[in-house]
Amino acid sequence: MSKKGRNIYRRKDGRWEGRIYLNGTKKYKSVYGKSYAQVKEKLSNMDTGNSPTNGGSFYLFNTAILEWLEERKEYIRESSYYCYKSKIIKHIIPFFKNIKCNMLDENNITEFIKLKKQESFSAKYIADMVIIIKSAAKWCEKNKGCINHAALVSNIKVNHKEPVLLTQIQQKTLQSYLLAQNSYTAIGIYLCMFTGLRIGELCALKWSDIDLDKGLIYISKTAQRVNSSSKTYVKLTAPKTVNSVRIIPLPTFLVKKLMGFRAGNNCFLLSGTEKIVEPRCLSYRFKKILKDAELPSVKFHSLRHIFATNCLQQRFDIKTLSEILGHANVNVTMKIYVHSSLERKIECMKLIKPLT
Repeated sequence: MSKKGRNIYRRKDGRWEGRIYLNGTKKYKSVYGKSYAQVKEKLSNMDTGNSPTNGGSFYLFNTAILEWLEERKEYIRESSYYCYKSKIIKHIIPFFKNIKCNMLDENNITEFIKLKKQESFSAKYIADMVIIIKSAAKWCEKNKGCINHAALVSNIKVNHKEPVLLTQIQQKTLQSYLLAQNSYTAIGIYLCMFTGLRIGELCALKWSDIDLDKGLIYISKTAQRVNSSSKTYVKLTAPKTVNSVRIIPLPTFLVKKLMGFRAGNNCFLLSGTEKIVEPRCLSYRFKKILKDAELPSVKFHSLRHIFATNCLQQRFDIKTLSEILGHANVNVTMKIYVHSSLERKIECMKLIKPLT
């Protein structure tokens, strides 16, 4: 409810929001604060033209980017929030120091990019930081009345490397090794080979999520290690996207294999107990298994790529495969997760016949 004499409201997230009419623009501008008094003071400053929001002339970009981050907090994953914050605190704030919002332009952003390249950061890491800077600058334009010079900066193009995958023969070797191990870790990795689960989804999987009678797996959460400013901890959260919440039918051979490992509903598949195995630990175990099986070292996520590629080779329709993988659309499936091996290319080329 607004307080008398001011267009100030308390938001559902607990913060206070005040709105003021901008003369000559036919628009309202919002300001935010932790208390009614704080917002009232900001609005009063705007009335007298003394606020740093007056055209953004006196408003520091380093202050604005932290405000932008706090406003975004309720809309992004917790791990993403701390990832953004780390980049801002470690790289962006030290570089831009006392630069005002209106002074943020193509030149100093280009210098920032050049410096980070010299410091040998990856193109992907730098590109992510540029997106953060541009998003914060756009927020400043909307909320502080600044001129958004950062909009002139082009996003950095990132060339995605083709993932290293196991050949068909190597996949068979891995399958045989996993079946011989007869452990919770092995059965979890085996499950990923034939369902395309993400590593966090597998770690979060409990027996209550598996219906062996119907042959279905219900994916509704993921496990991730969150790096906050003071500590790190493992947390179960909603999956990566809305589409990642899905039901995956199990082939009969997987159902039979899983029956031999069944534990209590509240037990995790990977441990057989109520203790979770975190993604980092599972990744280490996977690397050791590859080494013991005398296979090349590949990332755990390559199992997801292998599953997608094998499904298409077995003539899955792309829409069904996309939904099993939990993608928003089939373009993601085709662009990122489908790969043609040399063996497959050889088989396809054998189909070519001379013209008659």
